[in-house]
Parts: sequence; structure tokens; C-alpha cells
Amino acid sequence: MTTSSDTSSTDSRHTQRTEPTLVDPIADEKLERPECQKIYNEIDYPDGGIKAWSVVFGSWCAMLGSFGIWNSVGVFQAYLSENQLSEYSEGDISWIFSVFSFLFFFCGVQIGPIFDAYGLKPLVIPGSIGFVLSIMLFSLGTKYYQFFLSFSVLGGISCSLVFTPSIAATNQWFNVRRGLATGIATTGGGFGGVIFPILIRALIPKVGFGWTLRIVGFICLVTSTVAVLCLRTRFPPNRASGATIDLSAFKDRRFAATACATFMIEWALQIPQTYITSFALYKGVDATFAYQMIAILNGASVFGRWLPGYVADRFGRFNTMIATIFMCAVFSLSLWMVSSVVDGTNMGLMIGYLVCFGFASGSGISLTPVCLAQISDMKEYGKRYGTTFSFASLGTLTGVPIAGAILKAQNGRYDGLIAYCGACYIVCLMFLTLARGFGGGWALRKVY
Repeated sequence: MTTSSDTSSTDSRHTQRTEPTLVDPIADEKLERPECQKIYNEIDYPDGGIKAWSVVFGSWCAMLGSFGIWNSVGVFQAYLSENQLSEYSEGDISWIFSVFSFLFFFCGVQIGPIFDAYGLKPLVIPGSIGFVLSIMLFSLGTKYYQFFLSFSVLGGISCSLVFTPSIAATNQWFNVRRGLATGIATTGGGFGGVIFPILIRALIPKVGFGWTLRIVGFICLVTSTVAVLCLRTRFPPNRASGATIDLSAFKDRRFAATACATFMIEWALQIPQTYITSFALYKGVDATFAYQMIAILNGASVFGRWLPGYVADRFGRFNTMIATIFMCAVFSLSLWMVSSVVDGTNMGLMIGYLVCFGFASGSGISLTPVCLAQISDMKEYGKRYGTTFSFASLGTLTGVPIAGAILKAQNGRYDGLIAYCGACYIVCLMFLTLARGFGGGWALRKVY
């Protein structure tokens, strides 16, 4: 015979399973206990299974094209400065890629809330079409304004339409293993950053710049199609989410510090990505190998996106970010700086920097959205994500041109540019430490 208390308990469990998104694990004191939190995680997030991992694969394919191109801008910068745009300065050319990066992240201020309200298909499908079209138009360019309009404007907006929903969708399927899942998804950008520079350098002498980019465009068409087929959301649309910057989120000290840290990451990260090939040519490295250096850096970042994500799920997402950002600062101010100031070509220092920095910098891509998810309600995650990266986009817009201006002021010497990069990472480290302290306390052994 079933008692009324048993029936009540059964009904309660049934309600939780049918409407899991109504439960707030932060507000509910009962769910603060580890055993209850484990039950909530298992109910509300699959954290595995065919559907969940197929979303990760779809996100990986989306990253391969969008972030793979973003990781390859150094190759485009070096090639255009030696060929079609040789009459322009490095600083002028860098605006093409800075505006691309700016729109890549800034458009998230609208895309994030639209994702919350309408899902991902209305974003990913037109974004994929526009992204492939931008590469095709880029291949036809001969003038500065043509490269700017096709790559910077159309490409930046289209990549944002693909990138932002693919990251947000992955976070809806994982909680306990969110760092690992996001890390695996973002390795797609690392693979793209390895494949595209090697492919571009190998094909340009054979088929020319135009057809090389068209081949890249066809590859992106295939990966984007797979992404559209695999990506899906779990949570129902939240039509109450407005398509605006959520300035009220900055009242949360954890969010404000995390957003500032993200700004500094974007201010610094693209400097090595953009200038490492030009730096190698400046130091007398063979042109063929100089163009492959960006592939080495991105190859190391593949492991730097996956492994820190795996570690972060066990030792804390913010803890892991702090450790890897510290490594970025150290490697930039030691290995890269020394290779810059010593006379002649020191391949050992350069390759050491590419591998070490590439690994350490990977978490700046893979763990930033995970840290944001940790301090956000998932129903508002798209808006918070968009707010953060609209703010950080100002860093991507100005970081590379500032580095180019420093390079010009020093008559082509790179030590000032490198010092600027290292200083950005040091400031980022300070903000991450504050975010970790505000959210998890100041105890060194705290997992947060």
C-alpha cells in the first residue's frame, strides 16, 4: 500500500524530471549538498550520449571553418603584405583582420539573445552561407576595400552567426563534463589553424591565390553543412530575453572581473597569431617554414584546448585558466622576447615558444565560455555570452593595430610588441584571480 508521503515524493521526482529547467541549483539550498547536486546534474544535463556528443561534433565542424580561418589570419596578413597590398604598412593591413575579429565577437551582443529566444537554426544556416560566400569573394579581391568588405565585414558577421550558437548549444548538453566537451569542440579551430596555413602555402604556387581560397571555401562548405545537421538545442526558447547588452550583469563582481579578463585575453591572443609569421621572416627564417609556424602554434593549441578542459572539470575552471594565462605571460616575456633580442636566427627558441605558448593559449578559447557558464543561469547564458564578447571585441579591434603601431614606432623591431603582449596577459591574470576570489573565496586549495 502506498502512503501519501510516498506518493508526494514520487510526484515531486516526476515533476523534477519533466521540468528540470525550472530548478535553480544555486537558489535551492537542498541542491547545495553534493549528493543532491549530482542527482540534479544527471537529470538536467545528459553529460554524454549520442545526441550530446553529436552536438559536440557539430560544434567541432563549425569551429574548424570559422575559428580555423580566424587562427590563420597571420598567413593572410603576411601574404597580402608581400603581394596585393605591398604598398600598405603592416598597421594598415592589420585593420582588415582586426575588424574581422571585432565583428566576430561584437555581433554576439545580438546573436546571443536571439539564440536564447529563437534557437540556433535561424543563425547557423545564414551564417554558414555568408561565411562561405565571404571566402569566395575574398579570393577575387585585388584592392584594399575589396578585401575589407568581403573578409572583414561579411566574414566577421557570418562567422559570429556560426560560432556563438555552436558554443552555447554545447553548454546546454553538458555540466559536469562541460570543460572537456567545450575543449574538444574548440579543437576544431585548432585543427583548422593547422590545415589551412599548410594548405594555403602548398597550393598557392600551384593554382594561385584565388583558387587556393576557393578550395578552402569548399572545405568550409562541407564542414558547415555537417554542423547545421548535427547542432541542436535542449532548452525551450526564452522569448523574454531581450536582444540587448545586459549591463546589469556587471553588478555581479564575478561576471565583471571575468568580462575584463576576457577583454585582456582578446587584446593579447591575436598578436602572436597575426605577427609570428612576419616576425619569423624578419629574423631570417626561410619563407616556407615561416608560413608553417602558425600551423605549429595552432597544432599545439589543439592539446591546449582539450587537456585544460579535462583538468578544469576536476580542479576548477577558473583555477585552470589562471594557471594557463600565467604560462602565456611567462612564455611571451621569456622565450619570444629572448628570440627577438638575440642576433641571428634561433630556431630552437622560436619553436619552443610556438609549442609552449600554443598549448597555454588554447584555454583562452576553450575555457572562457565554460567559466561564463559556471557563473550564469543557462536561460540567460546567450545574453551574458554576447555581452562579454561584445565588450571583448573592442580588444580584438584595437589590439593588433596597437601592436602594429608599436612595431612601426620601433622601426620594425619586435621587442616592444612582445612586451605589450606579455603585459596584457599579466593584467588578465589579475582579473581572473579577482573573479576566482569573488566566486570561490581566496583559499588556495579551493576547487573553483
